[in-house]
Order: sequence, then structure tokens, then C-alpha cells
Amino acid sequence: MRDEMGDGVGDGVGDEMGDGGRDAIRDAASDTAPDTMPHAKPDTAPRNSPSRPLRRITHVTEAPLGGVVSYLDELIGGQLRSLPSVQIDLITPEINRPALADLSGPRFGLIAFPHRRGSPRALLSMALRTLRHVRRTRPDILHIHSTFAGAAIRPFAPLFPRETRVVYCPHGWAFARQGSARTQRAAQAVERWLAPRADAILCISDHERREAEAIGIPAARLVVIENGISPRKAAAQADTAPLPQDSATDSGPDLPPHGRHGRKMIAFAGRFDRQKGFDTFLNVMRQLEGEADGIAIGSAITSSAALPDCPPNVHILGWQSRDAVFDLYRRADLLLVPSRWEGFGLVAAEAMQAGLAVFASRVGGLQDIVVDGETGRLVRPDDVDGIVELIRATSEADLARFGANGRRRYLARYTSERMVNEITALYAGLLNGNAGR
Repeated sequence: MRDEMGDGVGDGVGDEMGDGGRDAIRDAASDTAPDTMPHAKPDTAPRNSPSRPLRRITHVTEAPLGGVVSYLDELIGGQLRSLPSVQIDLITPEINRPALADLSGPRFGLIAFPHRRGSPRALLSMALRTLRHVRRTRPDILHIHSTFAGAAIRPFAPLFPRETRVVYCPHGWAFARQGSARTQRAAQAVERWLAPRADAILCISDHERREAEAIGIPAARLVVIENGISPRKAAAQADTAPLPQDSATDSGPDLPPHGRHGRKMIAFAGRFDRQKGFDTFLNVMRQLEGEADGIAIGSAITSSAALPDCPPNVHILGWQSRDAVFDLYRRADLLLVPSRWEGFGLVAAEAMQAGLAVFASRVGGLQDIVVDGETGRLVRPDDVDGIVELIRATSEADLARFGANGRRRYLARYTSERMVNEITALYAGLLNGNAGR
């Protein structure tokens, strides 16, 4: 249910699915649980004895690149390090494989499938692939990431093994994103209907939890565990080894020297689409053409509309390794996050780790991350003139202060170790308690 779904959510799903898709559902049901169908009433009886050990986790997402994939890289990497006897599998689009290249080892399995954006048939195929994998491997935890995956997979929850616990993380509610009122109401209804099909719904910010409660999702199913970022060498050195101000590093992208002729360097990181406000970034840079240089890390993935023309002071770098991104953050003066909606806003926490000031839209989880006037500034979405005015009015001393405060806030609140430990505790509570769908 990301932004590309548009107003016609669900329209023509049956037509595109075709007889083959409906046959696949019948085959999966008959092969795995002959007396149960996906719409069966959830089983709420206790399923597990106390002190059950965690032995296998399956993660699944349909999201291509971006914040969800960065989150999975952090979470699974941390789990592989901290849970030495646990097998961890990830079902994900093939396009994500390079971004997850650091995840490896005898206890990790990556199951890739072709990515076809917005295709109901592809979502059904992913759901059935997940069902077969879960029935075969019987994981203790099935952790579903993103709203599309959640909507496609949770209807099959009654067919999962009785001992498998389901954790669902929307990574930003579909009903909170820009779109027609009809689409938002439909998304709310789907989330309310499917809420009982997860043993826990993991919110990545307190704002996301409040949004869920506001539409009637039971508070007892909601748990808030904020995102975390693992240490990077460049960020670890930020307090003691300032980056040279007159030249780029030899191994980095070909960029103008930092601080040339008093110009600021403004970074953008993420998909070049409407949600992330890439058009706003370009319009801000166009107004600052004589005063600042921009670096844009990422590319277009989900938007079909043509990108606006880039002004000459913007350098498009494409997707970069995470270490390269941290290095780029250290060379910038501020990160601009002009999103129109966000569940969390992982790039803001990443920038804070690198000691970089963050100017972000006052939307979603960004409001929880950025402390206005302390770690950066919060701005109105789409307010190009207001953003330009704030950037011009912020001194170098203020930017340095924002960056230092942000670094301290990251260390206190947004470390990967804290996130992994809290999620592991959530898993243990589900396995050893009486929770059940």
C-alpha cells in the first residue's frame, strides 16, 4: 500500500490474478491445511509451553531498496551477531540483494523473487511463497515488513503452523499517506480487519502507534520499538577527526570541494519520488543556486512521473554503500528531509550519527527524531520558500551545534544494539507467553 497504489486500490485484483492465481490459493490451502481456509477465524488458544527457545526467524518484505531494506540490514545483521544459534531467513525482492550483501553466513538464507511494482499477482505469489516456506521450515517468528507485505500475507495466518508467532511492522501506515479519502478509508478498514492476524504490531515510532490507536487498532497489540543504526567508522571518528574542508576524499564520488567560496553543502538521501519530496529538494536548491551545492543519494523507484530538471548545483550520486553515505554525511553541512509522509525517517537518524544537522518535514516519525532548534529544524512540507529562508538564517555555528546535539541524541536513543535487544525481548515474550492469534 505504498504511494504508488493510487486511488484504485484493489480495483481489478481478481482480473489480474486470473484463474491461475485463484487455483494457486486453493492448491496451497488443500496441500497444507485441508480443513482450514485463509478467512478462518483466528485461533486464540495458548500454543506454547514456557521457556521455549528461539531457533528460527523468517523475515519477509516486498519493499524495493530504501528505508525498509536499510532497517532489515541493521536488524538481521544484529540478530546474526547476537543470536548465534538461530537460523534467520529473508524473503525479499531480487533488487535488494546488492544492498544486503553484508548479510551472510551458514545461519542466513536469502530467498529472492522478481520485483514487479504494484502488481497484485506478484503480491499473491510472494504471499504463497511465504506460506510454503513457513509451512516447510516452521519458524518460531514470522516478521512481516511493510504494508503491502502485511496485507498480502496476513490473510493466510490461519494456515501457518500453530507454533509460529507473527510480528507485523508497517514501516509507515498506508492510511496516513497522501491520497484520496476513499483510499485512506479502505486502508484503515484493511488494517483493522487484519490486526488480529498478527500476535504483535511493531510501530517504529510513537507517532505511528498513535495513528494506529486513532483508527481503532487495539492498543494491546501495539508495541513501539524505534529504529536503530549500527556504528560506522566515519561516525565513530566524528568527535575526534574532522573531515578536511577543502577537498573530497580520494575514494569518494567526484564532488565540489566542501565549503568552496563559503557555499553550504546540502544532502538528500532516499528515493526520488513524491513521498520523499525530491521535487521540493530540487526547488530549494534552485533558489540556492548561488549559495549552496546539493548532493542527491538514491534514485527513482516507485514513481512513474518524470523527474523535474535538476539545477546545475545538484549532483546526482545514485545509490551508495552505507559506509559511503556516512562519509558523504560528514562532508555535508545539513541533510534536507522534505518528506510528505514518513513512518520513521531512518535517514535522519543516520545523519545524526554522523554529527550532521537535519532539516526535516514536520510529519510522521520525523517529529519524534528531530528536536526543532536543538538537532536541526522542522519545516512545513512543500514550503520551499520557508525552507530556503531557514537555511539562509542558520549560521555555521548553529549547524555545528545541531550536529553535535544530534550525535548525542543518536547515542542515547537510536543505536542498533538497543533496537535488536528490544525486538529479541519482544520475540521471547511472544514465544513464552499466552499470546495467540
